[in-house]
Amino acid sequence: MLHLKNIKKMLNNSMEGTNKLRMYEEDTPQYHLYKEMHENQTYDFVVSKRKEYGPCWKTKMTINKALSLLDDYIDPSDPDLDVPNSIHAYQTAERIRRKFPEDKEFQIIGLIHDVGKVLFSFGEPSWAVVGDTYVLGCEFPKTIVYYDTLKGSPEYEKYDKLGLYKPRCGLDNLMISYGHDEYLYNVLKKNRNHFLSDKYLDVIRYHSFYPWHTEGEYSHFMNKKDEDTLKNVLEFNKFDLYSKEDDILIDKHVKSYYEDILNEYFFGELSW
Repeated sequence: MLHLKNIKKMLNNSMEGTNKLRMYEEDTPQYHLYKEMHENQTYDFVVSKRKEYGPCWKTKMTINKALSLLDDYIDPSDPDLDVPNSIHAYQTAERIRRKFPEDKEFQIIGLIHDVGKVLFSFGEPSWAVVGDTYVLGCEFPKTIVYYDTLKGSPEYEKYDKLGLYKPRCGLDNLMISYGHDEYLYNVLKKNRNHFLSDKYLDVIRYHSFYPWHTEGEYSHFMNKKDEDTLKNVLEFNKFDLYSKEDDILIDKHVKSYYEDILNEYFFGELSW
């Protein structure tokens, strides 16, 4: 089994000096959003949202159009940025491009990883769109952001550590709080008119799962596949989280570059 502490140590060493991000304080917009999330996200809610959005019949649009919708969305769960989410998309992709200039697929993942936030355009409340994700149907780890507000959950202290699951059942079998990660993952799995690999679809699915990939929770549910996913998500997180410190000015040449590679990896409209 993968040694989670060793991976976390490796990540922390590479991120030395960047601990000023993800500082969550009381009585902030973030606090109130998480309070709503913790009071409303339940196992049955997640099941219902997966069923509602599973068929991808809400609308049709290109990935380029979906990305442009993030021009009108500022993530209220994020204590580090107060600019449209599309800017963070380019920040992440650009940081990846600087380190991996030939890896266009990885750059695209950086660009589109938050595109699932188009859920806001379907009228979903922000607590069902953004924020750190966590597992429903088992005990809530105390490392979850604003843990105390989970006391308002209908499922607080309802389950033990395993809850409804079996050891080593795999992350794919867990009901994780619903939001943009699961939504975009489902869209990309259901639509096959793109060339993105499953490795990166899993990064999209679990990139907000901070209690797992950063705090080391839920390791008792992990299977062999999840060990590889964890390594990939930790690598991606270096670019996702810390790109927020970068320049927010995105010029037309940058946008043109990414439009070209999106057109290379996607063809036609996707069902959402």
